[in-house]
Amino acid sequence: MADERGPEGLEEWHARVPRVADALRRGTRAVITTWGGAELAGLICDRDQSGLLVDVREPSEEGSGYLFIPWGSIQQVRVEEVAQRRVKYLPP
Repeated sequence: MADERGPEGLEEWHARVPRVADALRRGTRAVITTWGGAELAGLICDRDQSGLLVDVREPSEEGSGYLFIPWGSIQQVRVEEVAQRRVKYLPP
């Protein structure tokens, strides 16, 4: 667990963990499990206060393949490794 690493280890861990905004940003590959048991894999296209818009097409498929999934229908969202955005801290 993170709290067993000591103060220095915990600070390093906090610096490396992704943020929700990074994990659910456009272009992130995700597997969404709904409360009904469906498992949908695709790329996140957009998100807002009502839910996620996901492109569930296979790369070789044509036509529309976008699904809107309301937050209330989502049980779990799994994402592959999240690339954190680089943040520049400006001196005060």
